[in-house]
Amino acid sequence: MSAGKATENREMIIRSISLPVKPNPLESRPLSRSPKQEKVNDNETDYYPESPSCLRRLQARHTPGDNLETESRSDQNFPSTFDWAGSTIELNPATEDDGLRRIMHRVMEKNGRENVVFRRIPEKSRRYMRDVINTLIELKWIYMLTLFLSSFFLSWIFFGALCYMVAYYHGDFLFDAISGERLGEGSEPCIYGVTNFVSMMLYSITTQTTLGGGQYASEECPETIFLYIMQMMCGAAIEGSMISIVYAKTMRPAKQWTKLKFSDKAVICYRDGKLCLLFRVCDPRERQSIDSKIRVYMIVDKHTHEGELVKTHTELKLEGNGEQLIVWPDIVCHVIDETSPLYIFGSAKRFNAAQFELYVTIVGTSPTTAQMTEAKTSYVPREIFWGQRFVNIIHYDATNERYIVDYENFNTTISVDMPVNLTAAQLELKLENSDTI
Repeated sequence: MSAGKATENREMIIRSISLPVKPNPLESRPLSRSPKQEKVNDNETDYYPESPSCLRRLQARHTPGDNLETESRSDQNFPSTFDWAGSTIELNPATEDDGLRRIMHRVMEKNGRENVVFRRIPEKSRRYMRDVINTLIELKWIYMLTLFLSSFFLSWIFFGALCYMVAYYHGDFLFDAISGERLGEGSEPCIYGVTNFVSMMLYSITTQTTLGGGQYASEECPETIFLYIMQMMCGAAIEGSMISIVYAKTMRPAKQWTKLKFSDKAVICYRDGKLCLLFRVCDPRERQSIDSKIRVYMIVDKHTHEGELVKTHTELKLEGNGEQLIVWPDIVCHVIDETSPLYIFGSAKRFNAAQFELYVTIVGTSPTTAQMTEAKTSYVPREIFWGQRFVNIIHYDATNERYIVDYENFNTTISVDMPVNLTAAQLELKLENSDTI
């Protein structure tokens, strides 16, 4: 019996391997949503609870008979009769009549480097040689280091060749073929330990770098002593110049760009009933700059009545006159009122068709070196978002009794409600009429 059962089991195993059995289809059942997931889409919650349009969206979902006891600050500032809509509009450059996008030519790059190159300057080389110090400071690192390294090699070769000529005419390289004695003038050679040009180059290198070696000058030739003194002075001048230029290039304000950070984009929204342009600035160092001053210029092309194209710049007025206390990430605000050059672009549609650039610069004093620090950036219309505002990233930690900055959300924004197709002037007029009524 046991042998028969074993044979039957073996046949079943072989059959299951060679002929797989088709599985039964699964019963389809509707998926049930969890109560927690249902609560997210409930009428009493909102994805952006801090957005001023939260209550307005709740009112749209409620029936006309329902009453909401709370009233948002946005509803208090703006009457509900206006045509409002939640918007996340990027101010992309407009297109030409042929459907092609306009090309935005930046004056300032996002990293703070100016996109301006001068060409065909008369007597350019002569002007640079008159101001050698500033020319070396403005040179790129690779060119400056190559120049200094080349100066070291050239000085070694130059003084080595001069010393070789003095020793050659003194007869220091003439030796007797049998005895090996020197056949030149005088009882001693000009430089001890030198028998050819290679050893003379080694003498020049060790003399300028003060390393010392088997080659050294004697009292036989005053010319070699003079060249020795001149080479020591030349080596000290090259080393001192290199140290000074490197220090100046490292500590100049242009090298402080990476220490101050601007937000990648700017936003346009309403603050206390006023249309504002906002961007965020931060100094992530432990010791912030002293007397920080922020300036914003609007660069735009202007056509005169005579047909001349002029590049104009106008400074934007900032809240607090641009004097910011950057202890934590701060938001710089410019109110778009009748005195603002952005007042004519008071709606998303006009901003979308505008061609301008916002040149932003911040100047301060470094508390470590007491030198001026500077940071620059710019915003073009495609980097300005209509109907958004920055989220709050500063929170107080009651446990540790200190403020915490969520730096990861430095560039994060949320959508807010904005009036549709209304300029700042039209909205201001409607607000005044609603207040009088």
